[in-house]
Amino acid sequence: MREIVELDELKMLELDIMKKIHLFCAEQNINYYLSYGTLIGAVRHNGFIPWDDDIDIHMPRPDYEKFLKTFPDFAKQNGLMVVNRNTKPYYGRCFSKVIDVNTLLVEPQYKTDDPIGVFVDIWPLDGLPDGKTKRNFYNRYTSFLAKLILASSMKYDKNLSFFKRTAIVFAKSFKPHKLLTKLESIAKKFPFDSCNFIKCYSSGRSIFKKEEFSEKVLIRFEDTEFYAPVGYDSVLRKIYGDYMELPPLESRKPHHIMNTYYKENSDG
Repeated sequence: MREIVELDELKMLELDIMKKIHLFCAEQNINYYLSYGTLIGAVRHNGFIPWDDDIDIHMPRPDYEKFLKTFPDFAKQNGLMVVNRNTKPYYGRCFSKVIDVNTLLVEPQYKTDDPIGVFVDIWPLDGLPDGKTKRNFYNRYTSFLAKLILASSMKYDKNLSFFKRTAIVFAKSFKPHKLLTKLESIAKKFPFDSCNFIKCYSSGRSIFKKEEFSEKVLIRFEDTEFYAPVGYDSVLRKIYGDYMELPPLESRKPHHIMNTYYKENSDG
């Protein structure tokens, strides 16, 4: 196997996956939006954040479910695969990845996951209740569950922070699959189409107004254009604050370039 050691090479593989996802979603009328660091990159750099090494997108739950149901045949024809808690390879967290089947990506920090491949992350967006007290309760509770799921899937490492080590030890008494089932059942409790507030139950505590995602706009990303939510500035400020300010130099590091390879029978 040939290891992928150049960040630009990894980015181009991810960009190719994203172009295929975009093509499929356009043909099938499936909504998606660039998210997290990928959206910052599009707004601030017209492409990847220079030191970033992954692509993230959001999908409203109805589009996410349609995508998971209809994408596999297209994926198979294009050297891709969807992986999540219900697939083999097994990816035991509360969102999905689209991977390049000609590559291999090993995440040694996780204890039970199969080797996957170079990927694009797909995060579902779900509804929240209108009442502020109830909304805040579900937001805090599900954020705790998501952190517990992550901790339950990680290997104990004495080099981790005290907080992370403590979380991993605490999470040992919980079964990850049951936690995932619990989180997904809550996420689907409030239908996306009938809610005014939404969030990604799998990541963080940011609450969005659904109107911020009421339309999608094309935005430049490297040599192409992808969709962003019409309220992308408000969305990013809720997650990151002043996202146009560059982080300190010590934080400008990639996270996924290590342990990534082309499979022996691939053309890479």
